[in-house]
Amino acid sequence: MASKTSATEMKRTRRNARMGRKRKAADRTKGSTKSQKELFD
Repeated sequence: MASKTSATEMKRTRRNARMGRKRKAADRTKGSTKSQKELFD
């Protein structure tokens, strides 16, 4: 069985990787650069 410390560290690693998943996915698919229409309305 894993020690309590290593289990906690793994949970933190996984949690941090999960955080912002939607935002990161959106950046990958849509990109973070504003469109010409958004910039010059």
